[in-house]
Order: sequence, then C-alpha cells, then structure tokens
Amino acid sequence: MEKRMLLIKACGVKGEEQECKNVEIQAELYGIKTTVVAPKTVEELMAALKGKIKYDFIYLSSHGSAEGLCNHDSSIKLTWLDFGIMLCETACMKENCILMLSCCRGGLNQVAYDLIYCCENISYVVGPRQNLPAHDMLISFNIFLYNVRHRGLDPIVACEKIKGGTDIRFVCFDRLEVEAEAGYILKQDDYREEMERRWRKMRGELEPPEEVKKLMEKKLSEPEVLPLN
Repeated sequence: MEKRMLLIKACGVKGEEQECKNVEIQAELYGIKTTVVAPKTVEELMAALKGKIKYDFIYLSSHGSAEGLCNHDSSIKLTWLDFGIMLCETACMKENCILMLSCCRGGLNQVAYDLIYCCENISYVVGPRQNLPAHDMLISFNIFLYNVRHRGLDPIVACEKIKGGTDIRFVCFDRLEVEAEAGYILKQDDYREEMERRWRKMRGELEPPEEVKKLMEKKLSEPEVLPLN
C-alpha cells in the first residue's frame, strides 16, 4: 500500500526551503508520496489538514518550544494541545502515523504527551531535545527516514542512529511506552479538565463533536497484572 506524507512548511527561517525540498525528494525515493503545504494562517493549516488524504507521516517545519509552535511572524501560533486537537478533529492521519517535528524542543516529553493524548492515530513522535538550525534538522531526519523506510528498522532504533551519526540529541516517543510512563499518567486529570474547559469556552452549552467527547472521557486502561511465580 502506498505511503503518504504531509510536509508542513510553517517556519520561515533561512534554509527551510532547502530542508523541506530535500526531505520531499528523499521521501519520494523511498516510495512515500508527499504533499507539501505552506500555510500562512491557522485557517489555512486547518484547510490543509482537512483534505481527503490520510497520511502515514506528518513532517512539521516550524518554530517550537515546550508550550507550542508558531511561524516566523506568529500568524500561526498554537499550543501543542491545540495542534493535537486539530489533528484529531480533521482525521488526517492513518493508524500508526509518525509525527516528525522539525522544530526546536520538539523532542521534549511534554510535547509528546500533549500530542499523543489528543490523537490515538499518532504512534510515534520524533523531534530534537535542543534548538537546531535547518541543516542539522535535515541530516537528522535524513538518517531517521533512511533507517525506517529503507532498512525497515523500528522508529525508536532508527532515532537512536541519529545520535550515533551526528551527536545530536533526538528522541522518538512510542505511544505504548508513553502511556505507561508515570509522568503521562499523572497528567490525565489535567488533560480532561482542560478539554472540558476549552469546549465550554468555545461552544458554550452545545454538545461537543464525538472526537472531542472521546478526549474528554478518555481513561487509561488498567495495566495487566501478571501472577507472581
């Protein structure tokens, strides 16, 4: 089955054009058909996500921090929860989607927690721990895509190859592992309260859509308890 990637150019820094063009060419080489969008507003970003195509990979080029993402003039400015909800509501991802964050601090735990909570189709979140220029982002994701698509490695192992080849600290978060982490579990009540607060503020007393209701009601499954030998 054909793989698809959505490549979002929303940064505006020097070298972004070359970085994204290179990633697009590499993806095509590995049999990934790529759609490139360059939204200037949140509305344009939403429209790009609402297309009929569902993606296996989403590559986001933007400015980033522990709190959220933006473009060069802040005409696009979202928290990671905002972006995660947007991905959920637009249903733009296939199951087991890999989200590649080409933005500063995209590899922080908090970022991955927010995104993974918002959409069950996100299986992996990949990004850097530190601030990086476009050429470092490029070589890092080159290594990641090569190992995932060409060599068929697990995304966690593919991400480890980045540090081995460049000394750049990238992290790949696996949904199944994240959902068992104490830090993520402790945030569940905060997430549910935040979803309810946002919905009341945005829509008053109207009934939320099914996707948002699932987030508001979401609970972790009970962990399997193995008998002692």
